[in-house]
Amino acid sequence: MTSHRPMRDHARCRATRIGGRAGFTLVELMVALMVFVVGVLAVAGSSSVVMTMVGGSQRRTIAATVAESRFERMRAVPCAAHADGAATTRGVRETWTVVPLVRADDVTVRATFSSSRGRVTTQTYRTYIAC
Repeated sequence: MTSHRPMRDHARCRATRIGGRAGFTLVELMVALMVFVVGVLAVAGSSSVVMTMVGGSQRRTIAATVAESRFERMRAVPCAAHADGAATTRGVRETWTVVPLVRADDVTVRATFSSSRGRVTTQTYRTYIAC
């Protein structure tokens, strides 16, 4: 029958093999430190990208809200009062066009806003308003 040594005995044997001292070598610590630094730099780099994306999402959400608000204001008035126009709301420049149809109006809103990097972005929203 073979006898099994507990794990503590294996650790004790390793400590004996490396000169009687247990612990990590300087090379092991340097490698571990380098792996840690690379990980921290990767997290820091990706966090700036995430913040840029969040800022852009907020601006697109505001533009969509402005367009939806314009649609709702146009639904609240009779079709005869629908007309093309432009306005600036919450930092978003909106222009809208109305194309009269037989039983509805085709309304297109273009929302223009500055992105987080200073680029001008335009998004187009379209709906039909029943008359």
